[in-house]
Amino acid sequence: MILTVTLNPSIDTAYHLDHLAIDDVNRVSPKKTAGGKGLNVSRVLVQLGDDVLATGVLGGHMGEFLANLMDADGIPHSFTPIAGESRICIAVLHDGNQTEFLESGPEVTNAELEAFLAHFGELVAREDCKAVTISGSIPKGVPTGCYAGMVATAAAAGKPVLLDTSGASLDAALEAETKPTLIKPNLSEVNGLLGTAFTTDDVEALQGALTGDARFAGIPWVVVTMGGAGAVAFHEGRGYRVVMPDIPAVNATGSGDSTIAGFAHAIAAGEADEAVLRCGSTCGKLNAMDPQTGHLVMDRWDEVYNAVEVLPL
Repeated sequence: MILTVTLNPSIDTAYHLDHLAIDDVNRVSPKKTAGGKGLNVSRVLVQLGDDVLATGVLGGHMGEFLANLMDADGIPHSFTPIAGESRICIAVLHDGNQTEFLESGPEVTNAELEAFLAHFGELVAREDCKAVTISGSIPKGVPTGCYAGMVATAAAAGKPVLLDTSGASLDAALEAETKPTLIKPNLSEVNGLLGTAFTTDDVEALQGALTGDARFAGIPWVVVTMGGAGAVAFHEGRGYRVVMPDIPAVNATGSGDSTIAGFAHAIAAGEADEAVLRCGSTCGKLNAMDPQTGHLVMDRWDEVYNAVEVLPL
């Protein structure tokens, strides 16, 4: 089983319009999805045939509806209830643009957080738990060091942890004594962490900067994504450049989450470096080829998987 964590899930609602009429009525047929980065990961893992268990916190009527959406997607789940209402996030796709309205979400009390963390500890201790993914933002009321603590809990249970977050939560995890198994910042985030301005052509300099920064020491997998330029990855002293096939994208939203799902799938299965990178990259690309977020065009798996290049640095 792969355990996925979403502490700030949302009902993702998409409105598709040819043209957005400002200060007027716009009639739409919404598409509602169980959202939040960890639930995108969950959805892809289900497609890959993994046993999955999604966890996090859910609240109110919106939380009940989120649980129903997970059921409809075939995502097994075990969330901790909270008093606040889970959030709704709206994306309006119009005139070739995407305008988003993102609620901040409910505030989690100390008691609710303690209940979740106790439940999380029980889940990661299960014998059938093979890997853990922790994704996305933290809700109000949760301290920035929460993910770092969860990484330590999972590590103590002997489970690999893939952490996909940014900002203060990532900073805290990098400064912590116990490190995650894998992090996946993009190039912009890495430049922010390092105080650099590397481009996709500065792979050797990037490798040197990451190797020389104590915050990244002890993290087995550091994968730096670069959009259409692929990625560079470093695993226990080995470096790789990942080159993606030139296949047009339809909807890149959720591709990072899909990439994490592919990495988790391969790491849980004990795959070698090249297979881990191919699997993650293939999932990210197949998501971008599908208009549905957190969903893969599975009938093109072999085509894309075989076209991904993994080159040693």
